[in-house]
Amino acid sequence: MNKREIYQEIEEILNEINNISQSLSSSREFISENYNKRAQVRLAEIESNLQILAGRISKINSIL
Repeated sequence: MNKREIYQEIEEILNEINNISQSLSSSREFISENYNKRAQVRLAEIESNLQILAGRISKINSIL
């Protein structure tokens, strides 16, 4: 990866973190409305997405 590709990857990661933050907000709403099953599914998706992001960040870190 060159610098430009790294910066693009970081920008994409930041956008995904923003999306995950919004998903967390939705999960809180589901919980407050007692839709625990929906919240559980959403939180599992968030966990998976965070693990993927961690892998992408590790890849960037190993390059740097």
